[in-house]
Amino acid sequence: MKLETIGALSLLGSFPEPALVIDAAGDIRYGNPAAGTLLGVDGFRGGESITTYMPEDERSRLRPLEWLKRWADVPDAPEIRHVHLVCRSQDGTRIPTRVRVGRLETEPPHYVVLLQDIRDEQTRIQQTREAHRLAARMLAISMDAVLAVDASFKVIHANVAAERLFGYPSGGLLNKPLNLLLPERFRMAHQPAIDRFAAEPAPARLMGERAEIVGLTRSGEEVPLEASIAKITTANGFVFTAQVRDLRPRKAAEATLRETLASLRTVFENALQAMALLTPDGRVREMNAAARQLLPLDTPFAGEAFSALPFWSASPDDRESFLRQALAAAAAGRVYRGDVSVRLPDGAEHTLDFSLTPVMEGGDVRAIIAEARDLLRGDA
Repeated sequence: MKLETIGALSLLGSFPEPALVIDAAGDIRYGNPAAGTLLGVDGFRGGESITTYMPEDERSRLRPLEWLKRWADVPDAPEIRHVHLVCRSQDGTRIPTRVRVGRLETEPPHYVVLLQDIRDEQTRIQQTREAHRLAARMLAISMDAVLAVDASFKVIHANVAAERLFGYPSGGLLNKPLNLLLPERFRMAHQPAIDRFAAEPAPARLMGERAEIVGLTRSGEEVPLEASIAKITTANGFVFTAQVRDLRPRKAAEATLRETLASLRTVFENALQAMALLTPDGRVREMNAAARQLLPLDTPFAGEAFSALPFWSASPDDRESFLRQALAAAAAGRVYRGDVSVRLPDGAEHTLDFSLTPVMEGGDVRAIIAEARDLLRGDA
């Protein structure tokens, strides 16, 4: 049967995918419109070699005519399921394609070459690979432990931080049951909790939304933790991921901070000079014992304007003017220091060495410290 007499050509002409018909020498005898669009030609001239539309490096690499014939003879060979060739359009653009070849029962023999443009597919694959590499790198360097478990609650991924946190060597957590990382007293309740999470519509629970949990290291040490958990639906069921943070450093820092604050409060409360901590606009946050002795018993002071407290000797107008200037200096980041007169609860008046010192943070005034020295002795 001659090529011209078969109805396959009209059928190929309506194909949405590019198709070529070549003879045994590799010359193109027919190309459908989709092939012309792909390769940038307006119709194919009979007798053009198919290698015309292949870059030189691709011709040298593959010996395409030999391979095309082989693929036609064994169309279901496993090695051709993912065969890719690079074509070259008329303007020189390189076009990666997936190729399938079939033999036409003609005399002499001809071959149908189906081409599938895979540029978009390769772009998506490359982007996916890059995303996977980036995710793997981020997991590898993450300070938080990251675990993934399958539907049977066996560990299928653990990053370096997880191995370090729980005391396992590289790869030592893989295929281990998740319960191994929990103290025994929590294991029975853990499974129902995960089952409830799996049934919820929410895809994740974040740190701060869950109570503190306790983990168990390989050595048997219990570790306070917080975790964010998420679920992903796969063909094999749920995969659960957990981002786990060791709370020991935070708890140690909090304990140190509490001790430091307690020490500072002790110093503040027991200082001989009167001291008050003010807001930037001059309202009282705290007063120590020496400062409170200046006030009548049970006088409220927290949140009150410093200038309104009843221990200033000056007239209200003079007092307002003086404190307004002093507070303005402190609010601008400058230390104010000068003598002031105060009246004690017993009516006695004293001249004090008074100062306002701004507490700066990032260029802003966060608080003002008021001090009156030698107050109890009445020294100038």
